[in-house]
Amino acid sequence: MVTDKGTIDCDQVVIGAGPWVRDFWNMLELPKTTNVKGKDGKTHEVDMWTYWFLQEGILGVDADYLRTNDGKQPPVIHVDTDAPLHSDKDGKLITDELWGIYYKPDIDGLGVQGGTSPYIVQKHFDKVNVDPYGVESPEFQTTDKFSDMWTSALAHCQKRFVGKSNLYRKGPSGGLGCLTPDSFPIFDRFCENVYMIADANHGYKMIGVGELVAKEILGQESELLKPFRFNRYEKGELHPTSNSPFPWS
Repeated sequence: MVTDKGTIDCDQVVIGAGPWVRDFWNMLELPKTTNVKGKDGKTHEVDMWTYWFLQEGILGVDADYLRTNDGKQPPVIHVDTDAPLHSDKDGKLITDELWGIYYKPDIDGLGVQGGTSPYIVQKHFDKVNVDPYGVESPEFQTTDKFSDMWTSALAHCQKRFVGKSNLYRKGPSGGLGCLTPDSFPIFDRFCENVYMIADANHGYKMIGVGELVAKEILGQESELLKPFRFNRYEKGELHPTSNSPFPWS
């Protein structure tokens, strides 16, 4: 393998690059489209990757604001609903269509962290600027519209957040996700000795996959990972389609 630090000899290459998977895919000269056999029995040619902008932020409440009654850390709360959502600031209707949020204590103790449904970046995946990423990006940042929607959704879900929208921590936030044609990960070999972990940049949430991938590289095929092979598209062995506003739910 040739890198900017020189040539590295190896038997296997494992790629788990989150939103940068597109770049490695292109380096391997893999196809930019894939054939998907639909439920109608017909084959459809679709783009290999789609970028979504992940909208996230922090409400600056006390670090223990979400602890349970017995003082324990709460779970990550994920809500999908089509209930009308009104602004916590002025009561105006934000949406009466399907919406979703998630929230949890911020890992750095800054309050409550979470986000709303991401949206599709309306560009061909090769034209999306992944770098600079996250808070450094001049193009992909959350807006006042997001903060109003998310803080209002928090107030909708739990009364303790009513009237707290002014505590939203303004500043750069958000990031990009690179999703497959069905928004589910791909775990498979390419070019004989490259193992690809193509996920929706769930980061540490994917850490348990490492052991399964390591065993596969050593010759022990995983029954858990088999449904996520690349050839599932051409075979039409697709995963169920979610009605959630989150593409990976």
